[in-house]
Amino acid sequence: MKLSQRIEEWLNIRPNEVRNVALSFAGAFLVISFLILARALREALYLTIFDIETLPYMMAAVAILSIPTVAVFARLLARYSPKNVLLALVLVVAAGLTVILLLSFGSGSQLQINIGVVGFYLWTALGTLLLTSGFWVLTSEYFAVRGAKRLFGLIGAGGTAGAMVTGNSLVWLKTLDVSWLIAILIAIIAFFAISQQFLPKLEESTAAEDKDSSMVESLTLVWRSPHLRTIALIVFVVAIATTLLDYQFKEAAQARFDTRESLTSFFGAFYGWTGGIALLLQLALVARILAVAGVAWALAIVPLTLLFGSVGMLVLPSLVLVTAVRGADASLRKSLYRSALEVLFVPVPTLERRKTKTFIDSVIDSFGEGLGAIVILVWVTSFGFQSRYLSVFIIAASIALISFSRRMGRRYLSTVAEQLQQSGTREDVRKARVELDGRDLLSGTFTRLDIRSLIQDGEQTPEVDRAPAAGAGPPASQADAIMAALESTDLTTVARALEETPAWDERQIPVLVRLLARDQLFDRAALALLTAGEAAVPLLTKMLGDESTDFVVRRRIPRVLGRMGGEEADDALLDALAANRFEVRYRSAIALVRRRRRGLPTSRREKEPLIWTAVRAEVGRGRPVWEIQKLLDEESEADDLVAERVGARGELSLEHTFRLLSLVLEPEVVRAAFNGVILDDDKLKNFSLEFLEQVLPADVRNKLWPFIGDISERQREKSLRPLGDVVSDLMTTGATLFADEQHQEALKRILEEQED
Repeated sequence: MKLSQRIEEWLNIRPNEVRNVALSFAGAFLVISFLILARALREALYLTIFDIETLPYMMAAVAILSIPTVAVFARLLARYSPKNVLLALVLVVAAGLTVILLLSFGSGSQLQINIGVVGFYLWTALGTLLLTSGFWVLTSEYFAVRGAKRLFGLIGAGGTAGAMVTGNSLVWLKTLDVSWLIAILIAIIAFFAISQQFLPKLEESTAAEDKDSSMVESLTLVWRSPHLRTIALIVFVVAIATTLLDYQFKEAAQARFDTRESLTSFFGAFYGWTGGIALLLQLALVARILAVAGVAWALAIVPLTLLFGSVGMLVLPSLVLVTAVRGADASLRKSLYRSALEVLFVPVPTLERRKTKTFIDSVIDSFGEGLGAIVILVWVTSFGFQSRYLSVFIIAASIALISFSRRMGRRYLSTVAEQLQQSGTREDVRKARVELDGRDLLSGTFTRLDIRSLIQDGEQTPEVDRAPAAGAGPPASQADAIMAALESTDLTTVARALEETPAWDERQIPVLVRLLARDQLFDRAALALLTAGEAAVPLLTKMLGDESTDFVVRRRIPRVLGRMGGEEADDALLDALAANRFEVRYRSAIALVRRRRRGLPTSRREKEPLIWTAVRAEVGRGRPVWEIQKLLDEESEADDLVAERVGARGELSLEHTFRLLSLVLEPEVVRAAFNGVILDDDKLKNFSLEFLEQVLPADVRNKLWPFIGDISERQREKSLRPLGDVVSDLMTTGATLFADEQHQEALKRILEEQED
């Protein structure tokens, strides 16, 4: 495999995603470059002029000013395209930086410089909050939930690359004058605005939605949504813990370095190295951790790191240790935590996300920082305690974060399921969807209908075994007369007996069961068996479980048992899920679903293990059939009749698998997921796959994913086996379509023609 192919496979970017990913990567690079340079410069300027004990006041000021700022920004996002709002924001930030540069850092007095430093601190702090949040609002609208999990780590890698490059550049940028550094900041966000204008135009919703937004509405939306409320709690507590840890880190740094140049160099190197580590994490691990471990574990890694690091700070505080802990925190938050957090916003409806994301990212985050600053003021400034004991608060926050992360895992799944169901109720989806309990397509055998026309010598439709006709003499009793009528070869006589007989005895039940094989009499015979009730159940269950039972009869028994009461019927249908013949398994699952809907008695056995065993067996059996369907469907010259039936067989296998899943998972959500898989609707499919990835056991998901999942073309090619292996598997599946030797030969000829 070529290096380029390995990189493509590792990054897992689809051809239609290259443009958006490249522009989003560049946007993240420039936004974080601006953030790093602005942060390093404002902290160096501020700590050079003012004492570190005044820093909490600045944090509190940022928190207070963020409230009206975010209110205006959220209102704009709700009313206008995020791309246009970001462009306007860049113009405002650049204009503000220009004013500060001209008024304070030109030839101003010391007072002007002091005011300029404070203004620069507040302006860049607020600007980076809005730029970062606005960028991710825009990015989340270009990627659905599956793409977000797969690509947000890579896009975030652009940000960490920006942090690494800019941070390491500060080692020589420190020699430049402040005015030149501010000019560089303006240039960075100008390039950012230009890059994002090349993104495709977003499709705005035509629904009559309230596009006004206020701070109260944003807070209300967050409070009422368990999903958003949990995100807000995580952001809030992370901000508190990081603020406390950051104070410990900066205090130790100020004690070691006493000039602006040395502090700028130290902070630049720190941000550069943490950016480099975050970059490696995002390229190598983030997407895989999100896919394998899920968002809950991805979020829990940061608090676990803070927990163990803060315990160490209590025992042995030092610049090396606090730098290591702060570095691990920064690297993980830039990579794994940020990617997981952005993924959490993707399932949220678009307008709701626009109204709440910036509020959470800015106001909630700033309030967390503000509360952390208050703790510092009270603990260190007022009471005079050593900053090392702030680790006690960080430990408490870490424990809370671990609990919130576990809760978020459940909330995320619940939100995806809710959005899946809501997407499935759209008018266009409702018209096209298929109900798992509403189809019973096997009205005739495959051996009777399909490949027969391709066989040279023809084939006769198999006859149903019949009992000998009754003698010509008069019946000895009414029961004998009914039996004679049922065994008649005249359909009218049999139908009249089925309709006119009010009750049935045990001697007549075997005849009624055999009549299930006769298409014209099936409905009447089934009704007669239902009338016989519990007396018919033992024979029906015995014949259903007997592989030697006439197949035409056997495959129709589940339709009768699906309407009969009693646990014995449910037991038999559960056992039939392991039958050799697909049609029997298929109809038994239909019968079980219908029994559940009718509220009929269910088996007292452990049902879930039996059904999961059936699911695992079905996806194993289904692989060759799905593979052959793909091969036939790709050839436009394939025989229509055979291709259609093989395609239907594959579709029925998929439908059957989902029907089984509806017996062990939430039925309505599984039905919506099934429609998301088979219908041509990207949004619905994304929610369907995300839900299935969360709930399916790994072994089931791995077998099913190559046929329904969002996998790359190379992964798809690797999942396909040689044609000869597929045919060999088909010959051993026992599927009705290929059960006859003549049918197998016909199939081989078709496949050989396609290969030629």
